[in-house]
Amino acid sequence: MRAVFARLHCWVGLTTAGFLAIAGLTGSLIVFYQELDRALNPDLFNAPVTAQRVSPSTLAARVEAQLPGTHVTMLSIPAAGRASEVWVSGKALAYDQVFADPATGNVLGKRKWGEAGLSRPNLMPMIYLFHYSLKLPGVWGVLLMGVIACLWSIDCFVAFVLTLPRGAPFWSKWQTSWRIKRGASAYRLQFDLHRAGGLWLWAVLFILATSSVALNLPEQVFRPLLKTFTPLSPTYGDLHPPAVARAPRLSFDDALRLAGEMDRPQWVFREPGAVGVSYGARGDKGLDGFGLSTIVFDDQTGARLLHQQAGRGRLADIYAGMQYQLHSGRILGWPGRILICLAGLAVATLSVTGIVIWLRKRNARIVTRRRHVATSYAASR
Repeated sequence: MRAVFARLHCWVGLTTAGFLAIAGLTGSLIVFYQELDRALNPDLFNAPVTAQRVSPSTLAARVEAQLPGTHVTMLSIPAAGRASEVWVSGKALAYDQVFADPATGNVLGKRKWGEAGLSRPNLMPMIYLFHYSLKLPGVWGVLLMGVIACLWSIDCFVAFVLTLPRGAPFWSKWQTSWRIKRGASAYRLQFDLHRAGGLWLWAVLFILATSSVALNLPEQVFRPLLKTFTPLSPTYGDLHPPAVARAPRLSFDDALRLAGEMDRPQWVFREPGAVGVSYGARGDKGLDGFGLSTIVFDDQTGARLLHQQAGRGRLADIYAGMQYQLHSGRILGWPGRILICLAGLAVATLSVTGIVIWLRKRNARIVTRRRHVATSYAASR
């Protein structure tokens, strides 16, 4: 079995190494996505500090008036000094994200999120999109990286088994796997980094792998697999509220009114047949801790369709709802984000050292085979 596991680890590692190196490096950057994006684009994200601000419905109407042909689908309720991020849809639009002054509704700027380019507005969204989809067309990139995440999750267990010693005494022998030998050769140093680094960070790497599956393949793999062990409450997608052809009767302001008292509303949004509010007070945009809670209403009757409260409910629901927080480290706030940043660099390092180890062993096998052929030829003469 050890030989089978070693071969499996080798080929899964070689298959996924390049993808994981890219994901690790880009992931270590987008842990600080909000901060970096704002630093690069202060003209988009900053707005004059004022106590006055228009209501979400008024802001949406003013944005649509300034940008004919657009339809606002979601907008943020920002903190003081920040612009409102407004997401729009429409035919043949060259942009989908608009930034508006929350006090007046005046458009400050706009961009196409994820568009390729190294300009300040495009850089961070492009890196973010590249991280989980390689910016491949349609859903193919998301599916591909989801499959890579599945292989990575399995390989985490395979790699762990391979560190276990053969024979007794177990603990004294296993201690070697956790250490980096001083004064060793370059190859031994790379081998120790690969093995010991993977062991020390095993729990974090496994969380990153499984949360990647949850984020890229939620309905294809993660939720069906979780449902085989425990019941899960339905999501908004599971409920399939009927989309009505007629214009919605309820506005963004109505959604806030229906939601009542809540802990810091962050977003109001509209989907076919529904309007809703996302709220939370922990961290930037409420994304720290267990993340945002969401409440959704029928946009004709105002009936509540769904209320997902972050960190509350069944244990399985809490676990399913916290996958982004686990993946980004936001579950622990700034310490968690720093840990995930370092783990992303470690993933890239483990991928590179794994390839180096394979190349070294491959070259050694080739040399041995050539020597054997030369010896056999000499003996035959």
